[in-house]
Amino acid sequence: MKYKKLSAVITVVIMCMVCFAAIAGAFTKEQEPQIIKHNKHGAFDFDDKIEHENTYVPDSIVKAGGYNNIHDENMIPGMYMTGISCWGDSMMEGVGSEDAYILTDEGDVDISYYTTPYTLEKLTGINTYNFGVSGETSDEIARRAGGLKMYTDRDLYLTKDMVEDVCFVDNQGNPVYMYDFSGYGIEDNDYPDTVYINGILCQIEKKWEIDDDDWSDNRDTGFDIDDYIVGIKIYDNAFVNNQPDYMYVENGTTAVPKAANDHKDDILILEMGSNGGWDDYEDLISQYQSIIDYTGCSNYIIVGDTDDPGKSLADDEDYDYNADDQNIEYTEWESALQEAFGEHFINTRKYLIKNGLRDCGLRENSLDKIYRAFGCISVKLRSDWTHFNAYGYYSKGIAIYQKGRELGYWE
Repeated sequence: MKYKKLSAVITVVIMCMVCFAAIAGAFTKEQEPQIIKHNKHGAFDFDDKIEHENTYVPDSIVKAGGYNNIHDENMIPGMYMTGISCWGDSMMEGVGSEDAYILTDEGDVDISYYTTPYTLEKLTGINTYNFGVSGETSDEIARRAGGLKMYTDRDLYLTKDMVEDVCFVDNQGNPVYMYDFSGYGIEDNDYPDTVYINGILCQIEKKWEIDDDDWSDNRDTGFDIDDYIVGIKIYDNAFVNNQPDYMYVENGTTAVPKAANDHKDDILILEMGSNGGWDDYEDLISQYQSIIDYTGCSNYIIVGDTDDPGKSLADDEDYDYNADDQNIEYTEWESALQEAFGEHFINTRKYLIKNGLRDCGLRENSLDKIYRAFGCISVKLRSDWTHFNAYGYYSKGIAIYQKGRELGYWE
């Protein structure tokens, strides 16, 4: 059977099964409504949502040995010198996470509002940073992470007092603009809109906000450089040491987002591409590689896309099914990343199809089996057609945790 988008096929099957294919095993209990705070990217502010006393750990991890409970006396977040930086879009940020509970013999375990980075921190005990920003394209993520460069477009004589005009450009001379030039996204940051130039922290002062569609549409041609000019000066703060009173910056000097500079030595978790920002798989792979090269990091994990086959912007292929092939092992996108990054790549879609429900204590029913047969993740793990709920992000975090153990990044 040949299909372009799986949704049409699965919808027909669901209609035939709707009388008896109830979604079972989603153990959710009543809870008073909670006010959800949103930031400028439209995602949750998780800080006040995640204060859980325990973490459910699936048998697959416990039996493998080596699990560290961060609530143990000798295992607390931050005990490792190196952190974990998770760069990505809304799928890393955690859009769609909500109330969720796992039923165990000891009672309900609360995983409400879990994100993948938060799950990873709970399982490893290592400070983990959520650098996911909803809606970002792969090139925007790669630039925030320090891989793709941005440069000054003129000579500058910077001081702590005077604001000078500058436009940041990419290696083709196209303007670069960011919601927050520091690159921190939803993570706590006392220094928004800051970059490092020649190792000196500089403050960016925006003259106006540019709508995302405007600068996306104006890439390559048709832009007015004046629309992208920002102000810049040396950051003046008593808590920032070794800041000079003045500095000459030559035209074409690299500016590095503060987050990329601050977390250059972290273990890298990278997930990007589903929002575009690349021309072909070679281009996307080069963006991934640019981040790895910038950090010089050998400890990294490339997280595979979790959209259903044929639904992602990066995967619009037709898929053929026959009696001997009832599952999609690898999409073209997954195959390209697997070939490029080898053991560092994790096929997240396959992991969640096989383990997602079990990780969360959810039962597989007939409808889940149909989704699995078509290479699709159970809808019990999703909040919409692409984003996960807390169960999905939790299981994805477990997948990355296990891959990191396999690669020796943590015990």
